[in-house]
Amino acid sequence: MRRITGTLAFIFLQIAVAAPSSAEQAPLTVFAAASTQQAVEAVLKTCPAEISRPCRGVFAASSTLARQISGGAPADIYISANLKWMRYLVDNNLVPEARVTVLASNRLVAIAPKTHEIAIANEQELADWLGRDRVAIGDPAHVPAGIYAEQALQALGIWQSLQGHMLRMPNVRAALAVVARAEANAGIVYATDAAVSRDVNIVYRFDASLHTPIRYPMAPVSGRESPDTDKLLALFLSEVGKSAFKSAGFEVAAD
Repeated sequence: MRRITGTLAFIFLQIAVAAPSSAEQAPLTVFAAASTQQAVEAVLKTCPAEISRPCRGVFAASSTLARQISGGAPADIYISANLKWMRYLVDNNLVPEARVTVLASNRLVAIAPKTHEIAIANEQELADWLGRDRVAIGDPAHVPAGIYAEQALQALGIWQSLQGHMLRMPNVRAALAVVARAEANAGIVYATDAAVSRDVNIVYRFDASLHTPIRYPMAPVSGRESPDTDKLLALFLSEVGKSAFKSAGFEVAAD
C-alpha cells in the first residue's frame, strides 16, 4: 500500500510540475468555424512572437462550437461562419455584443471531384447536374455553409427537387472531403474550402444575391477577457490576420 501511495504521489507531483503555474502560461484558445482553419492556424502560429503567449485553435461547425461554449467549454475567442450563432451567444450573455467584429467574408461554390470533367454554364445546367447523383452539403439544420446552400437552391427553385440527393454532413470540411474522395458527384462549399483541396474543381459560383451575405464575426467570450485576449483580437484584425485570411481566399475589408 505504501508503495502504491508513493507511486501515486510521484505521478501527481509530475503532473503538477508539467502543468502551467498560472493562467497566463496556458495557451489562449480560439473556437473557430471549420472553414477558417488554415487562416486561423496561420495567425495562431505567430502568437509567441507577437503577443508572447502560445495560442491554439479548436475547429468544428459554428453551431457545435457555440453550443460547447454555452456548456462551459474554455474558449477565449469565438469565430463563427455566420451571424446566427454569434447572435445565439450574444442573446445568452456569453459574448459581449459591443465587441463583435466582422473578420472576413466568403463565397459559395459548387464543386466536383477532380476526376470528373464537367462545365456548368447556367442555372439550368446546374440543376440538371445536381439532380444526377448525390450532393454533399453541410447540414442546413445547423451548419452555416448548409444554410447558405439551402437559401441559394431555394432561390433557384430547385431545393425541393434535390431532397433525395442530399448528403447532410456535420460541417463544411466533411462535405468537401466526401467530394474529394469522389463519394459524391457534387458538393456545395465555400470558395476557400475548394481552394485547399487538390482533389476537387470549382464548377459553378453562386451569385451572392441568392443567399444571406457570408460573414465571419469574431468576439471574446464573456468571463475570459484579458489583456492577452485583446492582443489576440487585435492580431486577427492587423495586417498579420488580414494577410492570413487573404492567403486562404477570404475577402477582407481594407479597414
